[in-house]
Amino acid sequence: MEGTNFIQTGLQATLKALSTKANTLVNAGVVEQVLTKGFTEKNMLLAKSWYDGLMQVSNTIKQYRRVRHIFERQTAIITIYSNYIGKFKQDPNLSPEQVAGMVRGYTVLIQESASYLDDLTAIVSPLKSKMTDAERMELIDALDDKVTHQYDLVNYFTRRNMAMSFRQNQAAKDLATIKQLYGLAK
Repeated sequence: MEGTNFIQTGLQATLKALSTKANTLVNAGVVEQVLTKGFTEKNMLLAKSWYDGLMQVSNTIKQYRRVRHIFERQTAIITIYSNYIGKFKQDPNLSPEQVAGMVRGYTVLIQESASYLDDLTAIVSPLKSKMTDAERMELIDALDDKVTHQYDLVNYFTRRNMAMSFRQNQAAKDLATIKQLYGLAK
């Protein structure tokens, strides 16, 4: 029973964090954040379904650390997106086309990530699949690897976008310095 309470507390914390991030972004009026809110709501519904099904699955699956890790990574993915997309939109070094490309990239990554939650629900639901605990754990391990890879992609994509901004800022400064050095019009 203690393990079940720990999982329920962790799940509730994950859902609260996702909901808070989504509501903050939607309230800020960022149009693309509707995606975040929709993803969060879907995540919450799937998590509830997952948790309800988990109550009917063995304790081995209920307490499996990689299930919790999947939800932690999902929360981290949405947090990275929500923390940086607004900054990229306000960055004077990035063009609107570049920011639109970033939004499209994040959208694809988040949608792929959301599909993994559907997979998790199918794996842990005793009503949707008949498997042994070993088979479920093997599938959960593979799914956790996919979610971790997705998290790494979101991190890489974010760092790449920041580097693009930095390079463009440096290029603008270099051009201004050269113009000043040679007395060219600004």
